[in-house]
Amino acid sequence: MKEGRGPALPAFFYRLPARAQRTYLQSDAIDRYEFAPGRRAADAVAALVGALERGTTTVTGRAAQAAANEVCQAAGVRPIAVDVRAVRPRNARGELHGLFYPGDPRRRTPPAIILWMRTAARHDVVKPKTFVRTLMHELVHYLDYALLQLEDSYHTQGFFKRESWLVRALFPVSLASEP
Repeated sequence: MKEGRGPALPAFFYRLPARAQRTYLQSDAIDRYEFAPGRRAADAVAALVGALERGTTTVTGRAAQAAANEVCQAAGVRPIAVDVRAVRPRNARGELHGLFYPGDPRRRTPPAIILWMRTAARHDVVKPKTFVRTLMHELVHYLDYALLQLEDSYHTQGFFKRESWLVRALFPVSLASEP
């Protein structure tokens, strides 16, 4: 790495069209959002942690939706649908924690988030910090489109900084030391 330059870009970056490269670099340059999630959002995340401990998809789903709604309201964007399912799907690459669907205005399909709350192998309820981080990860994808108006949502260093910023702003301090 040369002095004055950031970390090297991933190899796939150079295969992207110029417009996509600009979007990638734009995303990489943003490390936080210009809104404050606030107490209501933090309280909703704390309630989500409590709901997750009860172990039911219905209760956890309602709490995850409420937390996402509060973050969206603080950000000034439309709420996104959150669907919580039971056991994570898995394949040779590992377990799937969550998915973000950006939606398609031409087909009138809205954006949506799917989360799984139980591990694939043992069907244990996932750790609260893992579940909250997964929800925030998928919300960052949504906010990339809805708030930042990016044309795509790449896993840039900026993306992961925004995710960490959101988790730190919302996650209950008493659980922050959990692995």
